[in-house]
Amino acid sequence: MSLHTRYDRLTPTEVLILTCLANGLTTVAAAAKLRIKPETLMSRLRGVRLKVGDGSRAYVLHRCYTQRLLDLPLPAEAPVLFTHEEQRVWNVIATYPTPVGVPGGATRAAIRALMDKAGAKSEPHLVKLGHQYGLLTGPEPRR
Repeated sequence: MSLHTRYDRLTPTEVLILTCLANGLTTVAAAAKLRIKPETLMSRLRGVRLKVGDGSRAYVLHRCYTQRLLDLPLPAEAPVLFTHEEQRVWNVIATYPTPVGVPGGATRAAIRALMDKAGAKSEPHLVKLGHQYGLLTGPEPRR
């Protein structure tokens, strides 16, 4: 396997891990579902971060979607309307490696409120929902 190929794709295990996290599972729950140790899951996530860049799980998931490393979730209609400010917070969570502390950015309370309104179990789950609802931009054009 060439170096270029290694970093162009996710392994099947990495895809399963990201899918579990995108569905709102915790590290322990995802590891149990996949029948691996939580430490193994964390190690595999480090491998994903080498491919797409280091950051929060929400950021990593968004990067995998936008870089076409992971299939986008099926589109769905948002159950409620989201304000411009809520959509801005959503964007910060997905596009900044560490959203908390971004000057003028989202606060932990704003993130929690958005998660509650959207019915998200975690920040990666919120990113998945953002893509489903068409509130986060999709994949980069193919090169």
